[in-house]
Amino acid sequence: MSNGSKAVESRASRRTLGVVTCLIAALSPAREMSAQFASAVDLSSRTTQPAASEWQSQLALSPFARFDSRRVTVEGRWTAVRTEGERLNGFGSLGATYFSPTRYGLQLSLAGFADRSMLDEAYAVTSIGTDTRLSYRKGASGAWLGRELSRDNKPTPVSPVAAASAGAWHQWGNAVMTVSLSSFASREGRRGARTWQSIRPILNNGPQNAGFPDSSKNTLDTLTFGDSGSVGQQRNWSDAEVALHWSVGPVALRGMIGRRVFTVNQPNETWGQLQGSVAFAPDVALIAATGVHPSSAAYGISRGRFMELGFRVAPSMLRKPRLPTGVRPVAAAFAVEDAARGQRTIRIRIPSARSVELSGDFTGWKPIALQRADDNHWAVTLAIAPGMHRIAIRVDGDAWTPPPGVSAVPDEFQGTVGVIVIK
Repeated sequence: MSNGSKAVESRASRRTLGVVTCLIAALSPAREMSAQFASAVDLSSRTTQPAASEWQSQLALSPFARFDSRRVTVEGRWTAVRTEGERLNGFGSLGATYFSPTRYGLQLSLAGFADRSMLDEAYAVTSIGTDTRLSYRKGASGAWLGRELSRDNKPTPVSPVAAASAGAWHQWGNAVMTVSLSSFASREGRRGARTWQSIRPILNNGPQNAGFPDSSKNTLDTLTFGDSGSVGQQRNWSDAEVALHWSVGPVALRGMIGRRVFTVNQPNETWGQLQGSVAFAPDVALIAATGVHPSSAAYGISRGRFMELGFRVAPSMLRKPRLPTGVRPVAAAFAVEDAARGQRTIRIRIPSARSVELSGDFTGWKPIALQRADDNHWAVTLAIAPGMHRIAIRVDGDAWTPPPGVSAVPDEFQGTVGVIVIK
């Protein structure tokens, strides 16, 4: 390994330590009743086919964990893989995201991450960076703009630099569709202008009748040379992706198709992936995935196919893939049911929420955190007297809104609350 690579890896290690420190600091003020921690593990068989090579089988063990609260989410994952006849290898990620309060439908998210990716069966790249996104939501639709800054330990002349990303989403009940476009740019062979100097002696002849040079009269002359440099070869491209996230009961699916567009000195290509899980026990699910990974021009890695089949031991909150940052889900259903000892159970259905709270006149307008019943359902049991009550809910620390399916009325703070009738 070169000294340059060692220096970059050393800086990456220090920055990774800084990311972890920030994660711990972020958790300190986030001790809310709505905060939840969960861990899980996958055991699966992975089969990959890089480029035109033969299929290769691996056994993969993937522990992962996630902490969710109203303002902060922290998640980490590591996958250890073993190929027949090869040494143990692995890849994973660690990241934390802070979500700002919502103003006029806008929310800012700030994320830091450290990531180790296997671009093929033998080539791994470690990167660290930040991802900033500004999202806007209105009703069950929204959009976001993002900017990622990152650095890896194996840069090349064509390593991509993310210019910007944008996306939009819409929610139909438990289904969420996302459309995103990420732009990249790189310049191969770029070289700046430079100048350098060279010193050479100038020989002076002695007396004409001597016929020999007189070394005592030699002088030195300084010459300046220049190179205007080279602008190199520009490479631009954008990756467009359309994804559908859907879940109902024990089944969860995510399908994605991508296309490389607006390319300059870069080939077009299409890829797609399909992931799914089916729970057949409270904390055990069958998982499966298949698809195509896009190529990486920076590292000379061709596109490749993969398949995976295994089991996931996990609570329901970790059963299905996470929605992209910038997607802010809304409540899809709301119900009040009778419970024991004259109490009432409030149930709210929301896909992939981090936290859910309610507030009403029966709580003295104090926020009450709901508990996750499964990945889509949240519930709380309270003593609510018969009669008409006003209520509002808040998802992931977003704005307070009326529950779905109930009458809405203005409140005294220029907001809107829902009205329910308890019999």
